[in-house]
Amino acid sequence: MRNLMSRALLSITTSQPLLFLTSFVLGALLALALKLHEGSLAAGEEAGYQGEYDWAYERWLEGRGLASVPADPDLGRYGNRSARYSEDQLDPASEAAFLFREVKVFCLVFPTNAGARIAMAPDPGEAAAAIRATWGKRCNKILFYTAGEERAGPVVRLPSKSAFGLLCESLRRVVAGGEPFDWLLVTTETTFALPENLRHYVAPLNSSEPHYLGHAMKFWNQVYNWGEAGYALSQGAVSALLARFDSSSSCQTGGKYWKNADWYLGKHLAGLGVAVKDTRDHRGRGRFNGYSFRKLLFPGAVSLFERYWKDSLYLSPDGPKCCSSRAVTFQGILSQSKMYQLEFLFHHLRPFAQGGSLGNAPPPGRKEDPFLTEEERLKHAMMQKWFDEQLMTTPSNLLLHNKPAADY
Repeated sequence: MRNLMSRALLSITTSQPLLFLTSFVLGALLALALKLHEGSLAAGEEAGYQGEYDWAYERWLEGRGLASVPADPDLGRYGNRSARYSEDQLDPASEAAFLFREVKVFCLVFPTNAGARIAMAPDPGEAAAAIRATWGKRCNKILFYTAGEERAGPVVRLPSKSAFGLLCESLRRVVAGGEPFDWLLVTTETTFALPENLRHYVAPLNSSEPHYLGHAMKFWNQVYNWGEAGYALSQGAVSALLARFDSSSSCQTGGKYWKNADWYLGKHLAGLGVAVKDTRDHRGRGRFNGYSFRKLLFPGAVSLFERYWKDSLYLSPDGPKCCSSRAVTFQGILSQSKMYQLEFLFHHLRPFAQGGSLGNAPPPGRKEDPFLTEEERLKHAMMQKWFDEQLMTTPSNLLLHNKPAADY
């Protein structure tokens, strides 16, 4: 058989017509595969979503006698801000601060693939420090666990035989700590997370009931939430799991291989009747994202041969429509500098749709020269109008008609 294949390959490579024909057939088959793949994505998007927002969060607020009211971003961000709180703190009167108090989210961070380090820093303590200085500040509590070497910093070492053993023992440690929580957000050290968006998403859910949220996949005939994309466990789901694994020794028997903690978790929760859910938003965009911005936002950057397209239960398209405007996680942040860069873009950069009377106000306009002739004054006004229309992004007379804008 091997000799036959060798002869066939030799015939093709030595014959120009055969080589051209083989290349043409392979190209046609690849084009057909791409077309079928695009068609399946479009059909899935049309069949799965009608574009209807469920208003669950608003109903949850209404049940508490509350409502979400738009705030003036200009006043909130610049109106005597330094006297009230720093930029790294939540506005105590904001909706995000209310949710921080009402929905307690603990964050658990593990080495990438829980043992196979492609870490953004040689020392996990340095990676932990970058996370704590950025998105980790928005968790009610953040904990770092590893099965590797003991290192300085906040990373706790828990010797384990498998990745699931490490996860299970970490959950036992959290519960044994005695601090009440509603949700656990489980991520890796190369994840950038937005816990405030998770709170907004899960607030209408009863955390005492078992909920298991993430990016659903299917592998070896088992449905589970992909660990690279991060996932959230309600307090009820953690209680159900630890009732099944009620000791350190039982935790170590729950998984056999490294890099498969997410798969084993899905398997055990499914056995307890806790199923995965479709966590995409009402427009079919992903909340839990297992790739970086660079891959997701550019069409075609996620290769057709990657398991995302084959194993995902609920697909979102790549490109600008990939990700929810209230996304919870992004993966593949492989350097500390990118952590700080994303922290700035998400929480410190202040774009405005229009101007502001405090922080975004233009400088006072120039006084008109009293010695200009009427002809010179008209010529100056015409040139200024042309300059505003052609070159200026902010009109020079913004100060005269400036009003606070909605915060998009």
